[in-house]
Amino acid sequence: MELSPPLLLLFGISQSEVRSKFDALLADSADIVVDGLGQAERSQKTLVCDGVTVVCDWNVGQGNVASRKKIFSTINDDMVRSAMAISLHPHVGDGLKIPAIGKMFLSLGASFARQLSAIAVVWQPSALQTDTDYFVEVVDSYLSGGVFPVLPVVDFEFDDVDNMLRSNGLGLFCGQEFEFRSDQLERPDLVRRAIRLAHDLAINGAVEDEQDVPDIEPESVIHLAPSVDGTVLHCRIKSNAEQIVTLG
Repeated sequence: MELSPPLLLLFGISQSEVRSKFDALLADSADIVVDGLGQAERSQKTLVCDGVTVVCDWNVGQGNVASRKKIFSTINDDMVRSAMAISLHPHVGDGLKIPAIGKMFLSLGASFARQLSAIAVVWQPSALQTDTDYFVEVVDSYLSGGVFPVLPVVDFEFDDVDNMLRSNGLGLFCGQEFEFRSDQLERPDLVRRAIRLAHDLAINGAVEDEQDVPDIEPESVIHLAPSVDGTVLHCRIKSNAEQIVTLG
């Protein structure tokens, strides 16, 4: 289990107001069951949704606001009056690595954010904050068969010295982060490939064997080479003629 709950909903109203809306929402929901045996803390509610147990916790602050990166977020920090954290129950363990559980968790978070009128959503493992409308939009698209909601949950860190893009937060969903090194591609081109790669890893799991996969450009392929322990995937682009055009 993560040291802190992965999902944090921020509200512009008091905790008592949000909790009243939350209790009313649960009372009207036929798909969510409140686990009465799991209510050891008054500040928490244990819920069962689609057979998966989650914990909603009100005894939380806003986390490390200073280190948070805002993506499609227009909310000022002084607008936040309360927060609710959502996590998988400890007995579910690393359940987010199972795509069906990860999808359920994101769906539940988006549903709560929308119905409780959260003003922002924070994904704490990668310290990303987005406005609720954007988070709900990309999660709903994913639930309808679209792309995994990469940008609200996976950060891309650039190392200009090594001409490298690194993912941060993807490991929660597949147990693997990646490094994409390029001496020729501009940042937007790297990000396009990174989003596609993050989607594939989140849906299909970590890459275990060295292999080539198609690149966006038909004359090239992306060479994937997992580290010895499998936690990092090293990526570089090669031409179909096996000439490396961006070195890893």
